[in-house]
Formats: sequence, C-alpha cells, structure tokens
Amino acid sequence: MKWTLSPRTRAAAWPGRRPGLLLSRGQFRSLCALALPLWLAACRDSQVVSYRIPKEHDTPAPAPAAPAGMAGLAVAATGTGGLEWTAPSAWQAKPPSTMRKGSYAVGGEGAAGADLAITAFPGDVGGDLANVNRWRGQLGLPPITEAELAAAFTPVTANGLAMKVVDLTGGAQRMLGAIVPQAGATWFFKLTGPEAIVAQAKSAYLEFLQTVRAAPVVARASATPPPAAGPAPDMANTPVIKADGPGLKWTAPALWQEKPATAMRKATYLVPGASGANSELAITAFPGDVGGELANVNRWRGQLQLPPLTAAELPATITRIRVNGLSVTLVDLTGGPSVRLLGAIVPANGATWFFKLTGPADLVATEKPAFLAFLQTLSAP
Repeated sequence: MKWTLSPRTRAAAWPGRRPGLLLSRGQFRSLCALALPLWLAACRDSQVVSYRIPKEHDTPAPAPAAPAGMAGLAVAATGTGGLEWTAPSAWQAKPPSTMRKGSYAVGGEGAAGADLAITAFPGDVGGDLANVNRWRGQLGLPPITEAELAAAFTPVTANGLAMKVVDLTGGAQRMLGAIVPQAGATWFFKLTGPEAIVAQAKSAYLEFLQTVRAAPVVARASATPPPAAGPAPDMANTPVIKADGPGLKWTAPALWQEKPATAMRKATYLVPGASGANSELAITAFPGDVGGELANVNRWRGQLQLPPLTAAELPATITRIRVNGLSVTLVDLTGGPSVRLLGAIVPANGATWFFKLTGPADLVATEKPAFLAFLQTLSAP
C-alpha cells in the first residue's frame, strides 16, 4: 500500500526529493514519528504556568503573629528589678525556655488547653497602647485609639505593684493580659486559649496576679568570680516586635556576607577576616527607647564583662553623628585584649534600631572604617 503526501510536506520532510514521488510505509512512519509530538502539543489544552519569585526584603520576615517572649534581654526573673510569683498547683510548668520568664499549661489536655506566657522587656516596649494593640492583633481584632485605651484596662494592685489587666476575645480565642512596670522594665503575663477554658481559669488567673511580687535582692559575694566570657544575651536573641512606622534601609559592603533571615533579627552579616577569623554584624529593632541610651550601653558593656557606667560618665564614652536626617549614637568598646564591639543606636519612627559589630579586636579594628561607611548609607523611607 502506498501513501501520498502533498509536495510541500514532502519538501519539508525530505529536502532534495522531487515532487510527485510516493512514500514507502517506512518513510511514512518516520514522518509520523516526527509529527506526532507536535500534533499532541497542539491538541493539548493550553495552560498558563506561573512561578513565584520571592520578594526581596531589606529586613527578614517579622516574628509570627503570636511571638514568643522577650526573655532574651537582660531582665532578671529574680534579683534586682525582677519579679517572682506562686502559680496554682493545677497549672503545669512547661520546660524552661530562653524566650520566657515563665510558662504554664492551664486547663484542657495538650493543645486544647490555655497557655500562660510570662515575659519581660526593658523600657515600656512602645507604651500601653502599642502593647494592647499588639495583643488585639494576635486575636484578629482591630486596633483601638488612645481615647479608648482607659476603658480597656482594669487596674489591679498587688504587693506594691501597679498592674493593668485586659480581657480580649477574638473569635473562639480569649486572652487575659497583665502589664506590670517594674524597675525600668515591663513585664507581661498573658493567658491565651479557647474561650471556655480561659473563662474558667479567669478567677485563678486573677488570684495568681495577687502573688506577683518584687524578688528579693540577692547580693553576690565579692570573691565570686565573674561568669565565663561568652556571648551574653542580646536583643538579637529576642523576637523582633514590629514597631509602628517604616523601617530603615542600608547598603552593606560587598565583602560582607549576608546570613539567612531569621525572626530574631532584621539582618545579620558575617564579616570575614584575612586570618580566617570572623566578626558579625547584628541588626535588631524594638519599639520605644528600650530603656534609654545608658541602659543599652551598659547592656553591651556587660556582654564584654565591663563595669556599668553612670549617667555622668556616659557622654564621654559615646559619639553622636547625623546620617541622612537620623540621629546615631556610636559606641566603641573593648573587653580584654581579644573582643571588641562597635555599636550604633538609631531612634527612628517610634522604634530604636541597633547595629552591633562584634568579634576579635584586631579584625573589628580593621573593619571600623567599613562599619562607619556602612552607617552613612542608613536612611529612613
């Protein structure tokens, strides 16, 4: 049996054959093998394939909607400025965590129960309105105004402490929260869970608040040696809580290696040295003044095992500069012969940003010009 194709098809399939020639069965099969994929593609339903390209961020993704506590900062659970409490026997203490001062499972079984989180943070953490609206946002509730704030609070006094308690319900979830200022810090006692369980636990929660008290001061013996050197807790080990207003932008030197984004920091850079040693730049941000300049400088000094400064000594240890309309406070600290810290404190849009370069003293000294040049790129949108 013979098959006949049009002259144009034969010319395209076998250049050089004369028009009018017949194809053998084998030649026709070869042609079909070539044409079949094209025919199938033409008959297939058309589809649009989309690809999601990650958006570039100048800061890592923020912390989850229900962020962990703020215990990574230098606010003691006990001792000077700390608080202590007595939890009901029915509450089950959860394993210790660097993210919380205390944590308890309340009522229910497993995930069905409520959770009490106790956290602390230097300063006012943006103020009462910001804190209440942060909690409201976690329950999917709209923010309130300053004029509405007073009606949202129930004042409670316990053992000389002034507390402000809120009771919020969002959908099937309910939250009881207490804000407790103490010794330059703010403590948060937040009970969250299914509405029915939190309602049942409210009486025990209010009784629990009555046990909260200032912890006794524990003096350290003068002969006790200082703790071993090492990276002390820093804001970079604490979830970054979003502040109102836009963030900051910057341009890092090409040799600095940006590390993967985390919820703990706005950004992190590895600064390599010629000898194989590295230093690190940590960028963090928090609402409010985070306790003020003196508290923040002394926190950094404590990380290098340096004694704290007094308010009178602070001006001589800092340098103030202006960068693109921003006020920047510079700190240069050396702890012993081997560790150095360059820090910048930058208030912006109701928050405080911290840029901290730490590492071997010789490497940080080499990188100081690059660090100062980097700060000159800071800008607020």
